Amino acid sequence: MTNHSDLIADHRTAETEPLAEADLAILRELSADARISNKELAERVGIAPSTCSGRVSALRRRGVIRGFHADIDYEALGLRVFGMISVRMTPVGRASMSAVIDRLLAVPETLEIFQVSGERDLLVRIATTDPIGLHAYIDDHLADQAIAHTQTSLVFAHHRG
Repeated sequence: MTNHSDLIADHRTAETEPLAEADLAILRELSADARISNKELAERVGIAPSTCSGRVSALRRRGVIRGFHADIDYEALGLRVFGMISVRMTPVGRASMSAVIDRLLAVPETLEIFQVSGERDLLVRIATTDPIGLHAYIDDHLADQAIAHTQTSLVFAHHRG
């Protein structure tokens, strides 16, 4: 997986408190290896471990660091059918889009949802054990009066930078 550390810079506008270079360096290192120890992180950034720990805590409080996540291989769990489902809401249904998103996120097969512009309103990425599970997901969770149309694409491979 490619490290996106070159993307980590302070792109925010002037109305927010700027990030210090040490904070940006911490974010770059964590983006490459979120499991790094505080001691190693501090050494790489060139600050004391206590300072590093305090900066990481402050970045979490400010919402810059939202969390640390495991990268799960769903195929290793027997989930071998992945779908991207584009969803177009009805004009009236757009008012309930948040409720539809919340409902879909509560379904275990839903991996993530993107709210997008253009012809579609949502892209829903799901994982199931087999094509029957994909069909059941569509029937059970996307038959909603707020939804005008869906289009499902099977995912053959997933590549990340």
